[in-house]
Amino acid sequence: MSGAQFEDYVTRILARFHDDFTNPAPSGTLGDGGCDGLADAGKILYACYGQRPARNAERELQAKLVSDFTRGRDSWATFLTWRFVTNAPVGPETLKSFTSLQQQHDEGTQRPLTMRIWQPANLWTEVVSTLTPQVLDELYPGAPGIENLELVDLLPLLDAIGQSDDGVDVAASVLPVPANKMDFNNLPLGSRLEFNSGRLMAPRIEKWYADASDPALSDAHGERFRAIYLAAREVTTEPVEILERIYVAVAGANFRMDAKRANAAYAVVSYFFDSCHIFETPPATLGSAHAAAN
Repeated sequence: MSGAQFEDYVTRILARFHDDFTNPAPSGTLGDGGCDGLADAGKILYACYGQRPARNAERELQAKLVSDFTRGRDSWATFLTWRFVTNAPVGPETLKSFTSLQQQHDEGTQRPLTMRIWQPANLWTEVVSTLTPQVLDELYPGAPGIENLELVDLLPLLDAIGQSDDGVDVAASVLPVPANKMDFNNLPLGSRLEFNSGRLMAPRIEKWYADASDPALSDAHGERFRAIYLAAREVTTEPVEILERIYVAVAGANFRMDAKRANAAYAVVSYFFDSCHIFETPPATLGSAHAAAN
């Protein structure tokens, strides 16, 4: 998502998180005072910025952050915490400006403030993961995580894959799913095609995990996938049924009714298939992996 679409998306979520969240409507020359939402009796001020295609994206982000903060500080005297929510990459110039503003409002200054930049992962960790299943279902009808709440933090990854259509970070040449593992687990042709399609998104998934604030997130998700796989295997011995149960745990019961959601599910599940967290690895492959590690 980009531009106003991302900003609307964020404020819609925040309105369900804070019971007193208010996003002021712009008023003539006063605008919105650099505010995209006040909450907690005016103690928290949010500013949102959705990335926009631009040659000077870093400069635009830097200018937006400084402008929103300055206008917010001068327009709203009550807030103690300022959160700048953006899906744009934060580069060195933006970070320099942000840390400078932090130092100007550190403890002991005339107006001490707690200031944070929130990226999508922070929004999901701090806000979305705390919402009830009922609220999640209202925000994301048929969302993954409703059936299996322990996977709620996979929502941003599936959304990141499903919302992006440019394909600029998709690998130019992607190897097929290892045939010996597919054969070893007796997966049918349809499943192989889904996995081969999903693996086109592997570079995007790698980048998402690399950018995550928690360096252990990929391993944690892998362990959860393994547990879901083992639970499914207790119910059925049919490989295609096991796979379908994994898809549903990740992307919701009706995921095939949404092409983007289905493609995102194929991508994430194939990623953890290739990383050997789900289904069984042929003995020869295990030996080769062990030899390579040594």
